[in-house]
Amino acid sequence: MKSYGLRNVHLRGIAATVILAASPGIAAPVDFSGVWERYPPVHNPALTPEEIFTEGAPMPGAKPRLREPFATEYETLEKKTAAAEESGHPLADASIRCLPSGVPAMMTAILPLEIVQRGGELLILAEELAEIRRIYINEKMPPAGEIAPSYHGYSVAHWEGATLVIQTQGIREDVRFLDMPHSADMRVTERLRLTGPDMLEEQGTIEDPAVLLAPYRFTFKYKRNSTYKVAEYVCDNNHYDVNETGGVIFHSEPKR
Repeated sequence: MKSYGLRNVHLRGIAATVILAASPGIAAPVDFSGVWERYPPVHNPALTPEEIFTEGAPMPGAKPRLREPFATEYETLEKKTAAAEESGHPLADASIRCLPSGVPAMMTAILPLEIVQRGGELLILAEELAEIRRIYINEKMPPAGEIAPSYHGYSVAHWEGATLVIQTQGIREDVRFLDMPHSADMRVTERLRLTGPDMLEEQGTIEDPAVLLAPYRFTFKYKRNSTYKVAEYVCDNNHYDVNETGGVIFHSEPKR
């Protein structure tokens, strides 16, 4: 009995250690808190608002490899998009329609992102459209049937050394990243790590066997801006109109 009792105490100690390691009160290996801008900068500041909109952010990875009929539909949309930009009336994206960019598109950081890290939760606050993303650290992903589809999905994360590995599921099927279609079963994995003083990198992978022939991989890099204050961005101040064909009519630079 004594031997069993000692073993039981030992097991309780191990359990307590595991619980303690997952506790939100324990300091994380790295603190990503701060305001982050895409690096190199997404846009040339000398461009006009129209040029900024039409130029867009550079594709962070290779062209996606899609199954049919998605591949043909994607190519058709590419041609339509190019023709609309050439005409001076580019197609309206989610932000022009006052809709959230969603995950992982909000990580493009057209405007800066602010990261707030606290215990078992990491918040990513996008200045553009005031999007808020919540990432729960050391939580398990709920069953797919319990996740209500949303723009940002449901994100859980764990630490692998100094890298935060984030998994997201339950992203709405109408949310687009680089205009790529996806199914309800799409899963996004992001690896967030510091690569140097005030430098942050995100390596992402999109897995969706129903739509993609191979996982799509992308990389974003950011630089900390310690003096930048995130401003209010109200979609009503976005001075663009959308015509009957989905094209954009410019009036003035958006107010923030």
